Amino acid sequence: MQKKYILPVVGQIYKKRNGREYCCLSNAGYTSESSMRVAVSLGDHQASMVRMSDGWSFVAHGFQQYEDGTVEWNFSTGGAFREDDLDRCRKLLQANDPDMKKYFDYLDNLRDSGTTNMFGAVPYLKSRFFELYVDEARAREVLAAWMDSRSGR
Repeated sequence: MQKKYILPVVGQIYKKRNGREYCCLSNAGYTSESSMRVAVSLGDHQASMVRMSDGWSFVAHGFQQYEDGTVEWNFSTGGAFREDDLDRCRKLLQANDPDMKKYFDYLDNLRDSGTTNMFGAVPYLKSRFFELYVDEARAREVLAAWMDSRSGR
């Protein structure tokens, strides 16, 4: 199966060939588009990654993607468990999810209305959004993500 070097997209989840999922937190800075292309084509590029299952963070060198979408890298450095990196990844994913904005806006308005204690907001989400009505687990995830995003305020 063919593979090619790519620059992973910040905030995107990639599945490694072993089935584990990794989130890209950042890429090395480049002085120009052409220097970035050269580095990637030679496999001389790096990206900060975090394993979604446990927060193992590291720098992946020579990031490659196969035709089926799975990825691997030449080697990694700087590995450590960093819970804050996992939190950063979750926030990036939420920010990149267009549905989250509409859910979060709705939950902000619901909170401001004083209609319910927010711990009881799942039925309100389900009644407002059909896709959450048929997927209560997702509704609970949305509420948990909204609460996490508000915990620092």
